[in-house]
Order: sequence, then C-alpha cells, then structure tokens
Amino acid sequence: MRFPVPSDEPQRLAALKSYTVIDTPSEAEFDHIVKLAADLFHVPIALVSFVGEDRQFFKAKLGLAACETAREASFCTYTLMGREVLVIADAQADQRFRNNPMVTGSPFIRFYAGAPITNADGYRIGSVCVIDTQPRSLLNEHERRLLQSLAKIVMDHLERRRLNILKQAAMKMAAATPDAIVCSREDGAISFWNAAAERMFGFTRSEAMGQHVDLIIPSDHRPAHRAEIERVRVAGGMNAAGAIFEICGVRKNGTEFPIEVSLALWRDGARNAFGAIIRDVSERHQARARLHQLTHFDRLTGLPNRVRFLEQLNAALSQSGQHAVLKIGLDKFKALNGSMGMAVGDRILITAAQRVSNLAGPDAFVARLGADEFGVLLTGRLDPPAIEALGERILTGLSEGFAVHGATCHLGASAGIVVCRDGAAFEGPDAVLKAALLALQQAKQAGGGRYELFQPQFGVLADERRHLEEELRKAFERHEFELHFQPQVRLVDQRIVGAEALLRWRHPQKGLLSPAIFLPTLENSAVAINVGDWITRTACAFAAEAAASGAPIRIGVNLFGVQLRDAGLCDRITEALACSGLPAEMLELEITETTVLGLDEGVLGTLRHLRNMGVGLAFDDYGTGFASLSLLKRYPLTRLKIDREFVRDLETDPDDAAIIKAVLALGHSLELDVIAEGIETNGQAAMLTSYGCNEAQGYLFGRPIPAGEFLLALQKPPLRAA
Repeated sequence: MRFPVPSDEPQRLAALKSYTVIDTPSEAEFDHIVKLAADLFHVPIALVSFVGEDRQFFKAKLGLAACETAREASFCTYTLMGREVLVIADAQADQRFRNNPMVTGSPFIRFYAGAPITNADGYRIGSVCVIDTQPRSLLNEHERRLLQSLAKIVMDHLERRRLNILKQAAMKMAAATPDAIVCSREDGAISFWNAAAERMFGFTRSEAMGQHVDLIIPSDHRPAHRAEIERVRVAGGMNAAGAIFEICGVRKNGTEFPIEVSLALWRDGARNAFGAIIRDVSERHQARARLHQLTHFDRLTGLPNRVRFLEQLNAALSQSGQHAVLKIGLDKFKALNGSMGMAVGDRILITAAQRVSNLAGPDAFVARLGADEFGVLLTGRLDPPAIEALGERILTGLSEGFAVHGATCHLGASAGIVVCRDGAAFEGPDAVLKAALLALQQAKQAGGGRYELFQPQFGVLADERRHLEEELRKAFERHEFELHFQPQVRLVDQRIVGAEALLRWRHPQKGLLSPAIFLPTLENSAVAINVGDWITRTACAFAAEAAASGAPIRIGVNLFGVQLRDAGLCDRITEALACSGLPAEMLELEITETTVLGLDEGVLGTLRHLRNMGVGLAFDDYGTGFASLSLLKRYPLTRLKIDREFVRDLETDPDDAAIIKAVLALGHSLELDVIAEGIETNGQAAMLTSYGCNEAQGYLFGRPIPAGEFLLALQKPPLRAA
C-alpha cells in the first residue's frame, strides 16, 4: 500500500457505502459548512471529503476546482488514522507530504487541518478540512473543537439528511463560540442571532430577529458598513469568504465600541444571505493605547520618556532657532534607593518629577530620561542667563527635603546644560543628550548640587574616567592595591584596641595614591566586589597575625555599597574568617549611614545573620546623612562612629559639642559602643573623655601605616601625643 489504511478498513468502507454519499451532487447544507469553515479559520480552501477504497470524493468544496483525487494523494486518508484533529503546519516540511502532487502542484497546499467524520459506531469515513497555501501555526484547543464541531455537523446531516438538524447543530456551535454570530437576509433583516450576540450588544434574540442589521451599527458608520457588504456581494460568496474589517458597533444602551467583522456570503435558494462573525476588539484597542503609553511615557511618573524626549528634541533641531537641554540627576539617589528600598525611591522620583515640571513651566518639555534623571527641553527665543537661572531654580527645588517614613531626606541634584544654536554643533538628538550627560557628570564630579554648561573638553574628562576604571581593573590584577591600618585607641589610657583597614594604591608611575583620587570610581566599577573581598581577607589575615603575636585587636573593614547588596556577602565573610582563623568577634564591618538605613528585609536579614555570627557592625560617618534617630533600633548595629566633621571644631563650637553629647547619649541608651574619628589635639581627646567617649582614632594617635609598621607599634607602650 502506498498510503496508510485503518485496521477496520472493511467495516469503514461498508459504513461509508451505507450513507450513499460518494458521487452525489452538491447540497447546500454541505456548501454552507465549507463556507463557514473557511470564514472561521480564514483560509482559501475548505472541503468535506469522503475517502473510498482508492479515491477521496469532495462532497463540498470551496477554493478548489477538482471533485476528487486519488487516495494516495489524499491528506484526509491520514486523518482517518486517528480520532483527533490532524494538523500539518507546513506540508513542505513534512516528509509524508513534501512530494505530494497537491503540494508540489496546484493547489500548492502548505497548511492542512482535518477533523475526522465519525459515525455513531466509531468508523471514520471522511473529514472536514481547512487548507491554506501558506504555512500556519498549529490550532489552539478552541479551534480544534470548532473543526470537530463542523465534522459532527456533517455526520448529523448524513444521519438524518434533514436541514433542520443541520441548523440545530450549527446553532449549538454558534452558541459555544465567544464571538457574536449574526446572519441576515439580502434585505438586511437579521435571521440569526446567537447568545454571544445577546451578550455583546444587549439585544435579546426576540428584539433583534427581523430588525435591520443597522441596529448594531452607529448611524455615522452605516455607510462604511454597507460598502463592505456591497464589496462582498459583488465579489461573490466563494471569492469573498473571510473578508475581515473593523468598524464601530453600538450596544442597546447606546455605548459605541470597536468590533472586528468577518463577513461571509452564500446563496439561500434564489437570494443572498450574509453571515458575520463579530468580535469585540476593545481590549485590542486598549492594548494599542497602552503600548503607545508604554512606548512614549514613563509608567512611574507619567512624564514623557526618553524615546519621546528624543523625538521632541529631533523635531526642535530640525527648526531654526536656539534650543536648550537640561539634564538633571538626583544626587545620592542610588545609595538611597539601594538602602531604603525601591518603594521609597519611587515616591521620591514621583515628587521630584512634579517639582521639575512645575519649576520648568508650561512652555518647557519635561521627560524622565531614566533612573533618577530628568530632561528639560526649551525652545524659542532663549536668554542664556535665563536658562541658567531656570537650572538654578530646579536644583534649589530639588534640594528641599523629601518626606520619607516620617522623616525628611535631603538628596540634592546636579544638572548639565547644553545650548544649541540651529543644531550646528551636534549631529542629531543623541549627540545633544550625550553632551548634556557629560555636563551632568562633570557637575557630579565637582561635588554635586550644581550645574555645568557643556564644554567640548568634558568628553576628554569622561574618557579619563573610563581610563581610570580600566586602570583600576588592571591594578587589581597586578596586585597594586595594599592596606594601611590606622589605630583605634581606648581614650582612658590610649592603648590600641583596634585598627581600621584603609585602601591605598601603589601606582607604578605615580607612587602611593590616596583613596580620595580613585575610590569614588572604584566603588562603582565592575571590580568593586572583588576588591572588597580582597580587603576583607587581607584585613582578617592581618588581625589574626596580630593576635598570634600576643596583641589581639579589633579590625574594622569598610564595605562598598555593592557588597552589602550582594547575596553572597555572608558566605564571603565566613570564608575570610575561616581562612585566617580570626574569631568573628574581632571583625567589625563599617557601613556608611546612607547605605545602611532603610534597607529592605533581605539585606537586613544579611546584617542580622552577620551579627548573630558575632561580627560587629559599625555605623560610619554618623550624623552627616538624613537618617531619623529612631530608625537605629531597626538595625543590628554594635557601634556608632562620630564623624570628624563634628570633632574638628569641638573646642570652639558649642553646637558640635552638643551634637557629640547627644550621639554619645543615644549610643549608651541603645547599648551601642561609640568611637570618635578625626582626633588631632589633646584638647579634643580630653573633652571627649569628659563626655564619656571611650574610644577614638585620628592623627593624634597615629596615621594609617603599612601592616608591618603597625605590628611593631603594637609591641610598644601605649601611643601618646607628641
């Protein structure tokens, strides 16, 4: 055999013969089925096929001239081998059919889906199939059920040969679909109205039947609707099958909404009849609107986004005149967002967006360019001093406090300003925005809280920063980093009780570099975590060596913000302690105030785990940030470090003395140790001692020195001021 044969072939052929369908003339009921199938599945070819011993006969066909084919060329003979719908997504890619004459020649079949026609005894005698000359995706479950329903309708008609049974089956199928099915006579009177049409339009079947189809089309859209019907009528039923168009529909309550109409035409005796499958596409239109909103507007702030800003800027550059772009970035936002959580950060961004929009005024185009950056586009006759004044007003407005968890947070902002005169100096909007970014970066590098007008040399400075990042990566690979250690002493006897590990860079050409030169770049570089791990391991090994020499001390290690957000921090700290043999109680991790406060629960869990291990947690530079004092109790801290800013003028400024006393009292009440930084005079040390401060560090007791020198200092008597 050149084709597959069912195991019950003799019984199947006998069942087929009993229906006396082979070689019979066409019947309107079967023709309706193929037209409906073509319409439902949007295909050019639909068939009702019955498979005999050596050939298949097309009882009804749409889009195909042949009346029969040899069985060996039949797709449907494969459909008979199973009870489910057979789907061939691409016949040319299927080994069974790639050389089939109906694939290589007319009608050039590529897609095929067939449902077996099965009688009550389970014999599969033929199929209802839909065919396309283009490959298509597989049918979904709903489509498979529809095709099976059509096959059942054929079987029902074969069993009873009565038109009313076919209509009942079709009505059941129509009732099962979520789309409205509306049929009308040639004069426009509605002749069929399914349950989905009732739900969609609000008219009951009794209200709709016999009414003109204009009932569901708004008056101003009726001419277009009639034009579509006329187009289908002129084209003819078979050629117009699957005609789809969008138009406006109207519900019983007068609400208008978009609908998609799939229109079909057939002959009902001597007259035309029309059938329409109608789908409510409101959600599709809403999705398009949402896509436009997402494409051109920022979801959080509601401002236009970067794409829209560039479009607007491009339009401005195409016109003569002067234009200005301000790129505004919040200072300290990344640290705040990482420490206080994205929800707090989002609220601040929303407030910041409102402030920028209000301050820029109605004539400016304001957008959120990404993260914590906003853009302002000014066009028309511009006065350069007025542009700078606007930048100053915006920065002043953003320097005002933001309410966060009942406290006030001060971030500040920086801005880069570019003035374009006829766009001559820039090759398009991207170049303008890049220039604004370079100016913004320069403002931030200068300390923030200010604006910079773009200068061509800013590009050179940006290249230098990128070069520094690359140098830092290579420096780590070449082991050019080293640690120096500054003593921390007990004030009562000035005995060394701890040390803070401080990073230095032994540059091969420039010598020993202070961290002020490279640390801001390093903290935001790709090697920050690796360098931070090296600092922790090296510091732990140093403290273990000091303990082994008989002078155990606490070692303080500063964490980068990126380390604190690293999920593997606990494992890395545990490994460093294990490799060095240092007890956890002798390690103290130092975290800056803006990094530690407001952390999400995941990072807080990491801190609690470290504290449970015995590791100390110090709050560095305390008093210089925006934290509420009451929030300290949330965090598993062990120590507060009073910033040198409050110690510097301690002997002359009563306010600094009051702040230090308040911090000491707070630390004692929360059972936190307190250490003061930046001690340079005996007077400062004496005053701190009188206030109850137990520990201190600063140049009075020693500058940061290499590990070897520090180990020698540990063997000497307590340090005294010179």
